[in-house]
Amino acid sequence: MANFTRIAELSPHRNDYIIRVKILKKWKEMIVGGGDILSFLLVDEHGEKIPAKVSPEIGLNDDFDFNLHEGHWMIISGFIVELTPPPSLFSENNHTIIFTEDTDLHVSTGVHQDHYMEFKDYTDIKNGVYNSHHPIDLIGYLDDVEEIKTVKDHNFRLAPGKKTSRVMFTIKGLDGVTLECKAYGVLADQLYDKWWYHGTTETFITMSDWMVYGEQRTGELKIKDAGGISRFEFNADYQDVYDFSAEYFNDSDGSVEEVVVVSP
Repeated sequence: MANFTRIAELSPHRNDYIIRVKILKKWKEMIVGGGDILSFLLVDEHGEKIPAKVSPEIGLNDDFDFNLHEGHWMIISGFIVELTPPPSLFSENNHTIIFTEDTDLHVSTGVHQDHYMEFKDYTDIKNGVYNSHHPIDLIGYLDDVEEIKTVKDHNFRLAPGKKTSRVMFTIKGLDGVTLECKAYGVLADQLYDKWWYHGTTETFITMSDWMVYGEQRTGELKIKDAGGISRFEFNADYQDVYDFSAEYFNDSDGSVEEVVVVSP
C-alpha cells in the first residue's frame, strides 16, 4: 500500500512524493506570448490545499485536461514542487505542484464532504485581518445586485482596450455587516443571470476563493474575484447554508425549506 504524503509536508527538496488528492478546481489562464496555463487547486483528506499547474511543455495541457476533472480523487506521483511567488498564491500553502511528462495519474477514492471552504468573519475582513494574497471563502445573504456593465479589462494585458463584463453586488453577514463585491467576465455574467433566475426567492451565496482588496479612493476593504479559481453558488445544499439561513431569520427549528431553492 502506498504511503501518501500530506500536502502540508510537500517541499521542493524531493521529487518522489505520492499524494492522494481531490481535484477541487480546474481552470485555464491565457499567458503573454500566447497559449494557456492549465491550473488546478488540489485538496487532500486532511483538508489541506495546494495549487498545481501543468508544465508548459508542448502537448501536456491536453493530456492533463483529459485525465483530471473537478470532483475526482486521484493518486499522483512524479511531479515537481516549487515555491510560489506571492502574486500567484491561490492558497495558504506557499508551494505549487508542477505536472510534467513524468507525472503519473491513477483514479482513486476519498472521503466525501459537502465542501472545503472556511468562511471568514466579515468584521475581521473589514479590519484587514485577511488583506493578503490568499483567497478567502465567504457565506452571506445576497443583499443587492447592480446592473451588469461593460468595462475595460485591466487584467487582460495581451491586447489594450479589451472590454469585459462587471457586476457589483453586496452580501450581508449574520451580524448585519455588509461587504461590497465585484466579479468580472464569465463569472459576472453567470452571477447576474442566476440572480435574475432566483429573483423571487431569498438567496444565500457561498463564495470560494475570492480576494480582499483595498478601494484606491477610500481605502475601504472590499471583495473581488481572483480569476478562474473563484466560484459561487446560490442556496447550496450544504449544512452550513441551512445553519446560516436559519440563524439569519432566527428560525428556531433550523428549517430553511421555505427559503432555500437548490441551484440546478
